[in-house]
This record gives sequence, structure tokens and C-alpha cells, in this order.
Amino acid sequence: MKFFRLLIKLKKIIIYMIILVIIIKCGSIVFQNKTEETVAKQEENLPVAYKEFDYGDYTTIRLLHTDTGEVEELPLDVYLYGVVSAEMPASYEEEALKAQAIVARTYTIYKIMNGSNHQEQNADICDSSACCQAWISKENRLARWEEGSRESNWLKIENAVNSTIGEVILYDGQPIDAFFHSNSGGSTEIPENVWGGSFPYLQSVETAGEDAYTSYASEVQVSKDELIQKMLSKYSTFEINFDEPNPIQILEYTDSR
Repeated sequence: MKFFRLLIKLKKIIIYMIILVIIIKCGSIVFQNKTEETVAKQEENLPVAYKEFDYGDYTTIRLLHTDTGEVEELPLDVYLYGVVSAEMPASYEEEALKAQAIVARTYTIYKIMNGSNHQEQNADICDSSACCQAWISKENRLARWEEGSRESNWLKIENAVNSTIGEVILYDGQPIDAFFHSNSGGSTEIPENVWGGSFPYLQSVETAGEDAYTSYASEVQVSKDELIQKMLSKYSTFEINFDEPNPIQILEYTDSR
């Protein structure tokens, strides 16, 4: 009898344990679902720039051709062939072209994520360097190269883009606003001193070896009347007296002068 009583108690304990495991499992599933719903709702309320970055979301771009107003949809990295070939000479070192491809890719995705200047035209970016970044079609690019170097030049551009596919520059997990330039005149400037805003990943640094570039330094001469007209076009209350000594002076320099 004692054996059967013990067996019955053991069965009850086993049944209780099974029920307890089922309750814990079901509770875990419910908690997980609630957590996923909460995270999803939180992400919906976050600005686009702070959502988790996924390169796979940016496989195509809508390119505005400024000369015709036409919007063309292109695979992102095919679009970058035209950007790299327009922004950097194919004669540059392969690693420089790769760096240009990564920067251009980062800049493009940043523009898409943070709001294009061309939303009214239903475009992500345009082909003008004065607004977004330069772009040229393969046909036009080949036509501007000497016939003997066309094939090798284009292959070099393609290799620079293809060998860096998926590579972007991130800060805190997000693509940076990847400004780029051909010459900084010896040092870069922090964006706050130019456009305002805060870009902690862009700081003033010295850039050695640029003094051989043709655009390292430049000089512009304007007449007094031209200066006055240019200033009045921006500042209607502008006044200047050229009879005074040193009527034009530099009052302040930034650290990167």
C-alpha cells in the first residue's frame, strides 16, 4: 500500500511540474511577443535616422537628372559607377578610388535616410555637384576618355565600387553625412563653422601633401563697385567707406585657418 501511495504522489508531482513548465513557457512567449510589439512601436516613433541601419534597405536610388528633370531609378552601386567616375580621375590609385566609392555610398544613403532635397520631384538625389554629388553616365564618361584607355578606366571604376559593396562609414551605428572635397588647403574645417549644426565625427585635421594641387590656393580680384554690388545682393544695409584706412579687415580666424 505504501508503495502505491508513493507512486500516486510521484505522479501528482510530475503532473504539477509539467503544468508549471507549460505555464512558464506560455508566459515567456507572451512576454516575448509583448516585448517585440513594444520595440516595434518604439521604432515607429523614432526619427528615421535613429532606426537600426540595414544596408539591404538601400539597393536602388531615384536619380534626378537636373538638365532634363527626368528621374531615373538605378541600382545603388551602378549609380556609384557614375559618381566615382565623375568625382575622381580614373588615373588615381585604386585605393583612393575605393575610398571615394565608400564615401559616396555613405553620402547617398545618408541623404536618403535623412530627407532628400528633391522630395517634390520624387527623387533621392540629383546629378549636380553644386547640390548633391556629381554623376555622369557611362556613355558620356567613355566619350571623354581617350579611346585606348576607355575600357581599362571603366573597369578600374567598377572594381573600386564592386570591391567595397556594402561598405559605409558609420557613427553610433548610423551612416555619417560624408562630406568630401578635392582640396582642403592644408586643413579641414569643422562643419559648425560653415553650416552650423553638430557633427562630432568631423573634426579639423591637417592634410599634408596638398600644396601641389592646382586648387591649393587661389586669388580673385574684384573692383570696389563689384564688391559693393555683391555685398548689397546679400546684405541690403551694407555700407563701406574706402577713404578710411583698412576699411576691410579680418577680425577673427577659426582654428583651421
